[in-house]
Amino acid sequence: MKLGISIVVLGLCTLANAAPPEPTGPHPRMILDKDLRAAWRTQASAEHGPVIGSIKLCARARETHEYDHGVYHGSEWAKVLQGCLVAWAATDNQADAATAIKFFTALLDDHDLIGDGKGGDTAVRHDDGYPIRMVGPYTAIAYDWLHDRMPPALRDRTRARWKAWLDWWRVNGYRHDGPGTNYHAGYLVAATAITIAQAGDGENKELWHEVADKMWGKDMAGAFSDDGLLAGGAWPEGWQYGPLSVAEIAIGARMMRDAGVPVSTARWLDQVLRVHVYGLTPSDGVFAGGDADDEEHGYIKTGVLTLDAIALGDASDDDRRWARGELSRLQLVDVDWLLYDALAGVGDKPVLPPRQLWPTWYVAKAVRTVFARTNWSPDAIWFVAQCAPVLEVDHRQANAGNFVLSRGKDDLIIDPSPYGSQSTLTSNAPTVRSPQLPKDYQPSQGFWGEKTGFEWVTQRASGVVAARCNYAEQYKFQDRPTDIDSASRDFVLVPSTDGKDAALVVIDRAETGGADREMHLRFRTPGKLALAGATASATIGSSKLAITVLGQSSGSPTTAANTLKDCFAAGTVRGQCDAARVPVTEDRIELAGPSPRAVHVISATAGAPITATAIQGSGWTGVQLKLRDATVVWPTKQADFTYTAPPGLHVVLDAASATGKPAGSACLVDIKRGSRALVLALDAQCTVTQDAEAVSASVTPIAVQHPVAHTRSARGGCCGTQSGPGSPALTGALVLGLLKWPRRRRIAKKS
Repeated sequence: MKLGISIVVLGLCTLANAAPPEPTGPHPRMILDKDLRAAWRTQASAEHGPVIGSIKLCARARETHEYDHGVYHGSEWAKVLQGCLVAWAATDNQADAATAIKFFTALLDDHDLIGDGKGGDTAVRHDDGYPIRMVGPYTAIAYDWLHDRMPPALRDRTRARWKAWLDWWRVNGYRHDGPGTNYHAGYLVAATAITIAQAGDGENKELWHEVADKMWGKDMAGAFSDDGLLAGGAWPEGWQYGPLSVAEIAIGARMMRDAGVPVSTARWLDQVLRVHVYGLTPSDGVFAGGDADDEEHGYIKTGVLTLDAIALGDASDDDRRWARGELSRLQLVDVDWLLYDALAGVGDKPVLPPRQLWPTWYVAKAVRTVFARTNWSPDAIWFVAQCAPVLEVDHRQANAGNFVLSRGKDDLIIDPSPYGSQSTLTSNAPTVRSPQLPKDYQPSQGFWGEKTGFEWVTQRASGVVAARCNYAEQYKFQDRPTDIDSASRDFVLVPSTDGKDAALVVIDRAETGGADREMHLRFRTPGKLALAGATASATIGSSKLAITVLGQSSGSPTTAANTLKDCFAAGTVRGQCDAARVPVTEDRIELAGPSPRAVHVISATAGAPITATAIQGSGWTGVQLKLRDATVVWPTKQADFTYTAPPGLHVVLDAASATGKPAGSACLVDIKRGSRALVLALDAQCTVTQDAEAVSASVTPIAVQHPVAHTRSARGGCCGTQSGPGSPALTGALVLGLLKWPRRRRIAKKS
């Protein structure tokens, strides 16, 4: 069995030349062939499964009026139509075919009630075009599969309807040229299925070339590229919107291959599987990475369709088996999209991904998210951090520097941001006040930054994770350059040798340009925090969480419980909202400008918190941890420096090289200034050994600062949620050390 990180040697979705002629062969020409029918026929005699579910659903729809209402833009009829098509293909029952045509006709002509005649040519215009994904793909599949059972007049009316829908959509549909969004995914699969289904039945060449050459050959090829919105396999809008979208892309690509167009999504699906695996908490919750409206859980549930997409697509044999293994392990079924489930259920026997053979970290490139864990046991430490610029999608928060942390099944730091949040304060991300942003946006990050990203991110063989998020460009406003000289957050995660406990050192610093340009920090947990001096602590399950501010330039920590569930209440200022969709308490601190600084140590243990002590010297400062004798050090000047610390595990930020020698019972370590993090092991003789970087599961090279120029659309997305506008006491010595942290260079301005 191949190692999980191997790269599938298959091309991306690219068409080197113009597409072949439109397919005009006999129907069915999409998806359904003799092998699939034979597999479904076998499954029709099973006790359970999507084929049996489809047969039962179609019979119920035929015998009752349970499904006479379309519910949401025909979603109920689309569900029944899928079920009846699978049932007919598996059994050849003509009653199933007739029932399919009944619901097919409802999708063509009706809106809410079968026979109401309120749908028709304008059916897709609701909700900025969202219904195209309900009415387009499944009427096209039905037309293809049941072509010879439909009267010519019905076929003629269908094609006229399709023309009206697509003519409107290509001009007015929301995100019609926006790959990587759920609206575009629905339009893509609809146009793909329609053009293949009607080929040869009328003038179609213009649509065929639009779909094959532009939508797949250019737009999707760009999205799948190493510079594209889908690079790395995460869904940019987050996994509340991802599952159906990735399934639509996967089935659309399969349709194109059936039509003779060499579209390959294998590499992308390989990445989607990795994001699924690495994005699961140890207790199998899903890091959403965008809007989520689950008001009961800190993490959302795995989307069945995410795994269906891999299993039904052209992923590698291993990836398809692993996707089916995850569907089985998690006991996932989808009663609303039975066609996808039925397609995913055909193939080799399910096999669980060989997690124990895989690396323990992965970077999803386009969304600049790092996923890391100490090991693959159920009680591992799991850590996720984000540092993304503006992406031309909806359902994302302005939260560069956000992170979450779990210890086994205990979720210690979570992101409880409510749906539609446009505030940094709903997450765990840092932010500073930028006067040039609109007043309602302050003190949150903005939505125009293009160069935001990790300056470096790594996991080492010791398990140490280190990353720096540079988010100064989050305060760019439209075409105006940022007015914040520098803003960064460093993460250093130091795990115990068994991977069950950890200390997370969080270092925040900025140069804001004014005393009234303060920094806001907060750490949000489902536990009930109790504050004692500089430490806020809570017990969560079998874990102890302790958040200690070891050093700050001003201010004192406080704790608070959230009172708002969302950011839509009258009078709520968008940039000041600190609502939480699930109950949390938070440790927060406000630091005055112009040079706010803070060092926090977050301890995740089974017992007493990890002891952390502030240390400093000439030109440097840091933290000493009573965990693996770990020392974390960083410079306070733009120069080489020398520090003293005991032997053990050392993490040195902004370094290029290190040498050590004994100094009594400690080590004297000389550091050449650089631009990366060194992770070192110093033995009793102070011999320095660099900790090798752990192999990453990232399929594509990690580009940690990869600006992509985008022009934000004038509209903010469905629902319009993201539209844009025209210890208290610190020793004196350590305070001085913090205040001497060097200024970062001002980000270059655009002319």
